[in-house]
Amino acid sequence: MSSDVLEKRYRMLLRAYPASYRRERTDELIDTLIGDEPTTRRWPSVRQAASLIRGALQVHGGSTAARPTAVLLWQGIHLGAMAVLALGALIGLDDLVEAFQFGGLSDPLAVLRDQGIYEVMVIAALVALVAGRTRTAAVLVVAAAVVVPTVISPYLFLNGLPQWWAPVVATPLIMVFLRRPADVPPAPRANAVLVTAGILALHLIPAGGFRMVDTSSRIAAATMVIAGAAAFLWVATADQRLLIAVVPTLLLGTLYQLGNAVSTGELLRRPDALPSLVLAVLMAVGAVVSTRLRQRTRA
Repeated sequence: MSSDVLEKRYRMLLRAYPASYRRERTDELIDTLIGDEPTTRRWPSVRQAASLIRGALQVHGGSTAARPTAVLLWQGIHLGAMAVLALGALIGLDDLVEAFQFGGLSDPLAVLRDQGIYEVMVIAALVALVAGRTRTAAVLVVAAAVVVPTVISPYLFLNGLPQWWAPVVATPLIMVFLRRPADVPPAPRANAVLVTAGILALHLIPAGGFRMVDTSSRIAAATMVIAGAAAFLWVATADQRLLIAVVPTLLLGTLYQLGNAVSTGELLRRPDALPSLVLAVLMAVGAVVSTRLRQRTRA
């Protein structure tokens, strides 16, 4: 009876793997995990559970693909375009709500013209990209980056707001992704949404807010930042597509800071600007190199 319960719980953990992988390997993995000896255990160990989840992340990241480096790069570009559009949409939505809270209700049409149309275009591009309509997404991001700021509403462009940079950064990524090799599939929809949510969560960590809290709260704030960054890196070092995908979202912050003409010293101190971008680029390069080395070893 205990073995049946344990097997059921192992199978629940194995659902983290892609369906095609489960069809081929589930029984083999269950036999390896439980073995032939009778057991009274009813739960997988923490170490086993973590290893299975990490293994699932690696498979999603293309570790078992015929060309893992190609999967890493092309799906990383796909996920990066989604993540930067999602971040731009989130920033834009926050600014839109704030505009209505602070006087926008007196002239709602002006707020919708200045920010609402742009927000709709970015969200529509994101939805198209998630749905696999890459060409439609390309048209929408070009319209959001060029047509809306010049023809309909120059407000975001003239004020240098960060969400304006989202389709600017996403456009070349989507254009490049249109050249994806036929043997490399796009990131599965559900997995892409989860990855995008993880990158957004990383950006919601208030890493720049230490100076905004009193001394007694800084330990708690630092703990939250360290735990959040560690969780992201634990996932991203397994599914290394995240290391590719996070770069455009950090580029968004850097372009915004450069557009505001801050001093070099301030740029270097801001975690959402140059330092984190440089670190992300180095991690992305490391992911590509390590994947290529593993591929050569396996060959």
